[in-house]
Formats: sequence, structure tokens, C-alpha cells
Amino acid sequence: MVGRQVRERAPFEGAVLTGGRMGRDKALLLVEEIPMALRVARSMLEAGAKDVFAVGGDPASLRALGLRFVPDESAHEGPLGGIVSALRVASEAAVVVTACDMPWIRADHVAGLISALGTYDAVLSAADGQLQPLHAAWRRIAVDKLERAFLSGERSPLRAIGGLQYAVVDFGAGPWSIDLDTPDDVASIETTPT
Repeated sequence: MVGRQVRERAPFEGAVLTGGRMGRDKALLLVEEIPMALRVARSMLEAGAKDVFAVGGDPASLRALGLRFVPDESAHEGPLGGIVSALRVASEAAVVVTACDMPWIRADHVAGLISALGTYDAVLSAADGQLQPLHAAWRRIAVDKLERAFLSGERSPLRAIGGLQYAVVDFGAGPWSIDLDTPDDVASIETTPT
């Protein structure tokens, strides 16, 4: 187009962390009548992800939702292992990894993370200064450093990025940053704005 520059985003994949449980499979909990994992996957696809896959959880249930399933090689050891598993199987150089229990993430936030990635190893989202490491864009090449941190006993994605070149994109406060970690959080779904 004349007079208008359009910056193309690099190709990327989406990975939804679906291994979490709270007495039942988090990924399948309905939010506004749609399973949480599917809501997150749809936001990634709307942002232009070439593919979206689920990491961890129940393979049959996730496949029934239409998601490609990837096993979490470090199941039940926290989200850092899931991130490592996602980066290990990714075919694109960039991957947005989001926990399934953040069902209100938006496509424009996914796109914003990818647009900011540039040459960084990772771009974390933030909500008014509060980092959200489970909604982040990662370069696949960061996997070796993350895996070394994991193998040395680290389980926190926030602490594991210490050796990486990373940036933060603050999307401000809003429902997008709400995660459903406990049964009480799930009970409050009816009153959460969208």
C-alpha cells in the first residue's frame, strides 16, 4: 500500500499449558460455555498463530477439542517444564506459551507479544507492572538455557529468565490477566467481566 507501512509479524506457534489440575482437569473447565484451553487457543489463532498445540493434560480430551496434544515431559513439576516441552517440539522460531487458566487473554495481546519479540529470547506480559510469565512469547533457541535452569532445580519461569535477554510488554490491568488457580477462582467465573 502506498503511504502506509505494514510490519509483518514473524510466523509463530501457540502452546497452551494444559497440565494443571485442581481436583479436575483445568483445561476442560467451561468459561462462558467454552473450555478454557479452547478459549486460549482461539485467541492465539485469531492473532495469526500457524498452529496451536496443548502441552500436558489428558490427550483424548484435548484432541476431542481439536487441539494437537504434546506430552509435558516434566508433568506435575510446574509450568517451566511445560514451557521447555513446548519449545522442544515447536517448528517455528517463535512460540507464544499461555496457561489454559488465563481464559480471557486477547488476540491483540498475543500479537503484541510477537511484535515485541524481535531479537529477544522472550517477551513477558505484565498487568500494570505485575509480570505474567505464563502469557509470554519465547524464541525456541532459549530452550537450552531454560532446560538447564529446570534441571538444576528451578521451577519458576520468572527466575529462569534471569540468564535470558527479555523484554516486558505491559498491557495494563484487565480481565485478560486473571488466572483461575483455585476452586474459589472458578466459582467466581459468573461475576468476572469479559
